[in-house]
Amino acid sequence: MPGFSFECEYAKSARATCKQCKEKIDKGALRLGLKVVASLDGEEDAAARQQAHAAESTKWHHADCFPQVRGAAWFRKHLPESVETCAGFGDLAEADRARVVALFATCRGAAPGAGDTPCKTPHPGKKRSAGAEAEEQPSGKQARVEAAGVLTGEQLQAIEVTKAELSKKNAAMLGALLAKNGLPKTGRKEDLLERAAECRVLGVPPTCATCSKARLKWSRVSGAFSCPGFFDEEEKRFKRCKGPGEGDDLARTPWQELGA
Repeated sequence: MPGFSFECEYAKSARATCKQCKEKIDKGALRLGLKVVASLDGEEDAAARQQAHAAESTKWHHADCFPQVRGAAWFRKHLPESVETCAGFGDLAEADRARVVALFATCRGAAPGAGDTPCKTPHPGKKRSAGAEAEEQPSGKQARVEAAGVLTGEQLQAIEVTKAELSKKNAAMLGALLAKNGLPKTGRKEDLLERAAECRVLGVPPTCATCSKARLKWSRVSGAFSCPGFFDEEEKRFKRCKGPGEGDDLARTPWQELGA
């Protein structure tokens, strides 16, 4: 029987792709890894060993995508009892350690927005019973709760209305709107649309008071802010930031339209 291990760290480069959403993971971003650990005895042939080696490579995910990788029942069975036993946990900034703790609680179904969210891609060659599929498949109401996270119903509805309105704009226009508000303007149109709609409704996240360089990122799953870090032009390298600090002002600023 294979086992599972979990890792958390800051991405060392921007080459890895999230196995859930298939988007690149930014350098310096918090990422969570899932590793399938296969056990082999000494009599296994070379092909089996090669397959086991592939199984043991870590599959990385965006922090906010990680709760969607498996269902809550699976996470309750396989997540470690203490998050501190996860490789790399002790190397994280205090705010990100708290974020991982909250995400693990979400994975187990104990936090807002948690549920039995199934993996998008079923395991090949493994038939699943109808009962197992029914257990992991979220109901319509549950799926809406997962999409909302910590948002209220009114906020989620307002974001959807705003997305419909902004969807008439092309990617270049959406990027210009995001740049106007000091937000990242790269990504697929769907990502730009989601980012712009959320910030137009909720307000723009504040600049990190710790580094004064980057806009804080907000997790719809946990409701927590974290600093993504920044690229230091003088030293020509990416720097991590432990912000926001305790007591920092986390008030959002109003969204600005082009030409305002």
